[in-house]
Amino acid sequence: MRLPAVLAPLRHRDFRLLLTGQTVSSFGNSISNVAVPFQVLALGGSPLQLGIAVALETVTSVGFLLLGGAVADRIQRRTLILASDAVGGCVVAIVAVLSASGSLRIEHLYVAAVALGAAEAFLAPAYTAIIADLVPAEILRAGNAARLLTRSVARIAGPTVGGLVVALVSPAAAFGIDALTFLFSFGTLLLAHPDRRVPASSRSIVADIREGFAYVFSYRWLWTTTIYFMIVNVAYAGHPGVMTPLLVRDTLGGDARLFGLLMGAYGVGTVIASVGVAQLVTRRPGRVLFAFEILAALTVLAVGLDPTVPVVVASFVLMGVALSSSTVIWQAMIQRLVPARVLGRVTSIDLLGNSVINPLAPLIAAALIGSLGAPGTFVVAGVYALGLVTITVLVSPLRDLEEPLATAA
Repeated sequence: MRLPAVLAPLRHRDFRLLLTGQTVSSFGNSISNVAVPFQVLALGGSPLQLGIAVALETVTSVGFLLLGGAVADRIQRRTLILASDAVGGCVVAIVAVLSASGSLRIEHLYVAAVALGAAEAFLAPAYTAIIADLVPAEILRAGNAARLLTRSVARIAGPTVGGLVVALVSPAAAFGIDALTFLFSFGTLLLAHPDRRVPASSRSIVADIREGFAYVFSYRWLWTTTIYFMIVNVAYAGHPGVMTPLLVRDTLGGDARLFGLLMGAYGVGTVIASVGVAQLVTRRPGRVLFAFEILAALTVLAVGLDPTVPVVVASFVLMGVALSSSTVIWQAMIQRLVPARVLGRVTSIDLLGNSVINPLAPLIAAALIGSLGAPGTFVVAGVYALGLVTITVLVSPLRDLEEPLATAA
């Protein structure tokens, strides 16, 4: 019996182990993502302090991404993921203890954000690149879709559980659950043994990073799309940690439970995307990618124009469909078209481009909310994203880039 496309990569044992551990870890991270903003607010933090807490993790991740990508091409990517899980688990456990004892301060959350950002900088390129080591090239898009599907399930369950735990127990309990999921992910990946030979390198890390940039800038479809995502992501990076919590509190009159519901709605959209994209067969995936980008911009605009619970929930579902679909399509194109020897570095450069100015987004959002309110800020973000993607569609070489149909299997 033929498996659905999204399940085909699960035939591979090491991929199953990696996916299981990272799914559980994503569940824990989703719980913490609910706890952090409400912990900051419970400590008397301002919107600016909330923006700083969110921005610090991104800033640190950006700062270490190039190093993380270079290291991912030099040592076993499994080792980097294990180290990241260990660091993340220890940091979140400390936050949980401090919160439970009443000793937690906003400064502690800032330090934790820095440590978690550094860990993420090594995990992200290693996790994306290792998929190409674990599944055949012809099912890479399905492998990314399976990753998205399980992460989506975690994003549905995690915010829902996180909202209940924060509202009914405490943020400390939410952080404690997250720490346990890091431990589970670490233990699961210990059982995996991917067969990847790491080529010896006599060059410096700086030389390796320079080679990665040279490769990226030698392909116009690659560097122009990376720059597009770098600019457009400012429209989206401020909403989970700043715009949405304040929309919930100040406009919708809700609490952590409603915030969790909205994050869960986004997760529903990513589930829909993961199943649909795995079945996608197209010779020009770039065109489909941009269609989803247009849909994403329209959903952000809708939240600001009609900030009622039904419209916001529906918009978050569609936002999850759109942004997740474009991400899966893009990741599969990179994994399929970029050689394995530079894949870690190219992945890290792409991630760097996607996030290098993201730390400004929470701060910009906090400033706009002060004068426009949360709905007005969503309108500004939606108009900005829609204008940018419209211009990009007209000039981008990605629109006409052909990909072998086998990658859609």
